[in-house]
Amino acid sequence: MALHDKLANCHPKLQRRQVWCRDCGATRRVDSADALRHGWPKCCGYTMTIDSPAEQIALAQEQQP
Repeated sequence: MALHDKLANCHPKLQRRQVWCRDCGATRRVDSADALRHGWPKCCGYTMTIDSPAEQIALAQEQQP
């Protein structure tokens, strides 16, 4: 198994093969190993995130004092 394939399988967020745009909320299916090899998808001029909208909200709440 190639390095990028191993990395793509090492985290549940990469294994679900889905990314989200933080700006417009668009979602896209992605081959995580291929994205790690050739570049992560972009939308609205920004790199898309592996954090779902619910996870983004939870992360923002954790960072508030």
